[in-house]
Amino acid sequence: MSSQPQQDVCCLMGEPVAGNPTQYMLEKAFDAARLDWRFLTFEVSPLELEGALHGARIFEFHGIMLAPPHRSRVQPYLEVLGDAARISGQVNCIQQKDGQLHGYNTEGRALRQLLEQAGSLKDAKVTILGAGRLARAIAAELSLVGVGELIFACREPASAEALVETLKNQTPLEHCSVIKIDEQNPLGVDGNCQALINATPVGRNEPDEHLPLLLENISSTAIVADVVYNPPQTWLMRAAADRDCATIDGLTLLIEQAALAFEIWTGASADRQAMREAVEEFLVL
Repeated sequence: MSSQPQQDVCCLMGEPVAGNPTQYMLEKAFDAARLDWRFLTFEVSPLELEGALHGARIFEFHGIMLAPPHRSRVQPYLEVLGDAARISGQVNCIQQKDGQLHGYNTEGRALRQLLEQAGSLKDAKVTILGAGRLARAIAAELSLVGVGELIFACREPASAEALVETLKNQTPLEHCSVIKIDEQNPLGVDGNCQALINATPVGRNEPDEHLPLLLENISSTAIVADVVYNPPQTWLMRAAADRDCATIDGLTLLIEQAALAFEIWTGASADRQAMREAVEEFLVL
């Protein structure tokens, strides 16, 4: 039995939240760490976000995970922002500490750490497909750790122009560009690309959906990552494995970003295997 006068609680806020595996995954992580903590899920509209955060302060929630559409809208309500969250404008994890709300982005950090397990990112050439919220979070994190060149490949290059300027002005990144890709203009990935990251929803619920990519010349030493977690074995993951590239699937990334949030809140190590088993059970994978 806990000696605390109040239950230790974290939560997820988003709209919609149906089908989100975060609560089940983090409850299993608390159990594995033998922590008497609880995780709740709240459907919160944009108009209700400020009030919901006020409630979280009052009830002294330790942490909050944010699902869309709140990640780009929460900054005005936070006292502290991590560098990657500030630069990208994307907050997916909040810690309440000494009455203040600290905002972080664990998505970019999770992918950066997974990439670094395969080698240093210093001066690496990285191509990111997309320019949306996940692309922004990943790009900010990679730029801060000193990648040599970032290339954004997207259907609407204008959507990435402001991001490119922000990265050049607020991080050590010097070489950054945007190219247009679509079915008529597929991207030929050359042998100098050290990491290729799909930060688009292409492949979600459609394992055979192709990206406009030509992978014939990709190096077998390149690392290929995909943010799509259901299914984890997307067309891109299979095509990269066929070319002997190391891969990071979206399920691994989903677990890692939640594990980092768990560790920020609790100070304890997260049992990633228990979390993986929970997500696989929840999604029937």
